Amino acid sequence: MGVKELLVKGLCSTPKYIDMSCRYDKQGSIYDDQCQDIEDFYHYKAEEAIMRCNAKDAALQLKTPLRLFDLGCGSTTKSQYLINELLANKVNVEYTPIDVSKDFLQHACETLKNIYGNRLKVDPIAGDFMNVIPQIGKYRGRKVLLWLSGLQCFPLDTQHQLLSKISESMEGDDSLLMTADITQDKAVIEKAYLDFDDSKPFAKLYTNGVHVANRELGGNIDLSQFILEGRHVEDKDVSRASYNQVWLRSLCNQSYYLEEVGKNVTFEEGEKLHLYSGNGISHKYTIPQLENALASVKLRVLKKWDNGNSVLLLSTRENEL
Repeated sequence: MGVKELLVKGLCSTPKYIDMSCRYDKQGSIYDDQCQDIEDFYHYKAEEAIMRCNAKDAALQLKTPLRLFDLGCGSTTKSQYLINELLANKVNVEYTPIDVSKDFLQHACETLKNIYGNRLKVDPIAGDFMNVIPQIGKYRGRKVLLWLSGLQCFPLDTQHQLLSKISESMEGDDSLLMTADITQDKAVIEKAYLDFDDSKPFAKLYTNGVHVANRELGGNIDLSQFILEGRHVEDKDVSRASYNQVWLRSLCNQSYYLEEVGKNVTFEEGEKLHLYSGNGISHKYTIPQLENALASVKLRVLKKWDNGNSVLLLSTRENEL
């Protein structure tokens, strides 16, 4: 489903929502990168540290040669720790960065070319994971799927679907190398994710989906007529995870015409426009929750690295051991 279809589906649903993926156009990806500079945003720093400190050990665990598929590559800054170690070991590696934003992906590839030149063969794929992961499964060589903080962005039911597709794409000695947020301190989480200062990139990132909707659907939804709110929901059930919810609350009765699709979207005073689909976003896991999620799709954790806020997991398919 394309961005336009996702937007129409969400805005015509009850309750109304804008899927999180819709905010990641080129500008949204820039806001996402800027979030790493926020002092209280612990997650980027913790994940950068887990990759910087453990990329060498992780690289030694991987069988080579390999092709590295980077799901949701972003700027590739953290992925480069692993790439550097593989190249230092003279590993024959091909790199496939994957991102939903074609423009941002092109910029990332230009950066990689400037850094690595001909030492790294880069073959990018632009698209959403549901369509891209089956393509990865068709690759017949040894592959490593690198997924940095990607799982936690999706609703729980979609997480299971994506992990299932990833598992199905793997065979032999293929591996999944992924990170996740294991922070459990509610005060720390709320300070990092739920500060809605309009001048900060997080607020701009959350609301960027509205700008995308206006552009793609020919709308004129006025953000000044909404207030940005959110909450953190704790859930210790081993089959679930804790998560954040963020929404725009309408300050008045208002209606907008979406010219590109010939539809009206109406908000009552106090009505929420959820900035996510499903249960929530920015999931926070316990280690047992992660192991349970992977085991449910026949993936077994072979090794884990943990710094208290972020964890790096190396997994392979159970039935191939």
